[in-house]
Amino acid sequence: MRRVLGRLAQTILTLCDDLGPNWDRTTILAIGESGRTAHENGSAGTDRGTGVAMLVAGGAVRGGRALGEWPGLGQGDLHEGRDLMPMRDMRAYAAWAMLEKFGIPRTTLEEAIFPGLDMGPDPKLLA
Repeated sequence: MRRVLGRLAQTILTLCDDLGPNWDRTTILAIGESGRTAHENGSAGTDRGTGVAMLVAGGAVRGGRALGEWPGLGQGDLHEGRDLMPMRDMRAYAAWAMLEKFGIPRTTLEEAIFPGLDMGPDPKLLA
């Protein structure tokens, strides 16, 4: 994980340097494909889970905060008793960024680009 996150950080820093003044208009979303269970499995590891992680970066981003809701780790808070409860469809963050950045209508985002998506409230990703 350390190696992969280090490469991601270096890539973002290189992009920032190379874009120069265009960095201020840049938005990057790095979204994981799957999460991990909250509890160890029989071999002291974790299985794929439903919660995912996302990193939002760029000069156009309203940063310095954590996004989303924390469902808790109590047994009653876990999805199927084993992993983080999904609180929001991660596609909603990408959709809000696309709406703010490119002016794509919400109905187009929810029906055509991300079929079946409910974008929910605006997380105000961009500055």
